[in-house]
Amino acid sequence: MSSSGSIREAVVATAYLADEISSDNGSAPTPCDQFNLHELVSHMAGVFAMSAAAATKSGPTVGPVRQAFPDDALTELGANLVIAWATPDAFEGRTHLGDREMSAFIAGHITLFEILVHGWDLAMATGQQLELSRELADASLVTAQRLCTQPARNTGAFGIEIIAASQSGPFDRALALAGRDPNWSA
Repeated sequence: MSSSGSIREAVVATAYLADEISSDNGSAPTPCDQFNLHELVSHMAGVFAMSAAAATKSGPTVGPVRQAFPDDALTELGANLVIAWATPDAFEGRTHLGDREMSAFIAGHITLFEILVHGWDLAMATGQQLELSRELADASLVTAQRLCTQPARNTGAFGIEIIAASQSGPFDRALALAGRDPNWSA
């Protein structure tokens, strides 16, 4: 599967998960201790918008990552994100993800991992399942192995690595590398 295909599949697997958020559960905790449900969806929407700008090389964005987005924003922003990363040169050259300059290839893979990890956060917090193909689960582990380094942990991008059970699948191992407990429950 291509990198843009992986992003498309990740968006399809996650965007609908916000449908289970209501005024009754919006302040519920998530596996990401930085965000409750409403805050998590706003963060994801901000990442979607910021990443679409990275794919189109629109220049630095000072992120809308903490901007409040409605819970239904993921569908439209996800569609825009998929279109942006599907352009022929999206993964080539240099770009900005937020205010950080980096290779477009890395920005795309950071996007993929953000979608998957926070999609899992959203699924777990709302009692749903994040359904991933084996190929996407494998891609998540490869991406986690590239991104979840000690320097990235030192910046707060990832939590302390959790030791995954020996029989864990690739996505659970990717979550553990990112500092998420694959057995988390609300």
